[in-house]
Amino acid sequence: MSDSPYQELIDDPPQTRTVGRRVFAFDVIDSTNRHTLEQGEQGAVYVADCQTAGRGRLGRSWHSAPGLGLWFTVALDGLWEGVPIIAALAVRDALADRCALTIKWPNDLLLNGKKVCGILAEHRNDRTALGIGLNVHHAIGDFPEELREKASSLEAELGGSWDRCAILRDVLTDLDGKVMLVQDQGADALRAEWAEACALIGRRIQCGEVVGEVRALDATGALMVSSDDGAQHTIHAGDIHYLDGG
Repeated sequence: MSDSPYQELIDDPPQTRTVGRRVFAFDVIDSTNRHTLEQGEQGAVYVADCQTAGRGRLGRSWHSAPGLGLWFTVALDGLWEGVPIIAALAVRDALADRCALTIKWPNDLLLNGKKVCGILAEHRNDRTALGIGLNVHHAIGDFPEELREKASSLEAELGGSWDRCAILRDVLTDLDGKVMLVQDQGADALRAEWAEACALIGRRIQCGEVVGEVRALDATGALMVSSDDGAQHTIHAGDIHYLDGG
């Protein structure tokens, strides 16, 4: 589309090995993840200016208003179980020269303690859809009222000028490098870095009914937790609450 904010990437995709070799842009779509699971091709990126049914973790919806954020999905062949780990590090590193994002387990990115980016990986028919939603231009009043205390955007926190097309190019370039690294060397190539970024090992947490200390993170990013009664738990998803401050 000639007036797409991502036209530059459509015409001149990043020089990557896999991720972003082709970019497809939509003015409006229900969900870039759904489209990718149904029609995605290896390495292609599907980006929308607006999603009407954006999806988040744990069956939640993702607020995807037009013109405000960066909503896109990368298609990968195969079942990449640990791919949110790669994506979280890629977004953090791609923006590192402009802001210091922190990673909250399992795959949220925070700025000044508020969520600005979420990641959702879905799998179907030997295909992985890696969805990333990054709040860019939102003012706090642009969020639904129930999100205004815990969500924010790059612009709301830092001011300045943010080009969504340029951000997408940087994220895809960094993500491609990390995907290639994991493909060549395995998930352990990035797992230690991600575990350190999450800063969870040794922390006391509560997740649902599980209360205990995080002992490790496994190759998929799941938490290995020792509860107070000595039982061992593996937590793959959920909302965690810190019991030791921070």
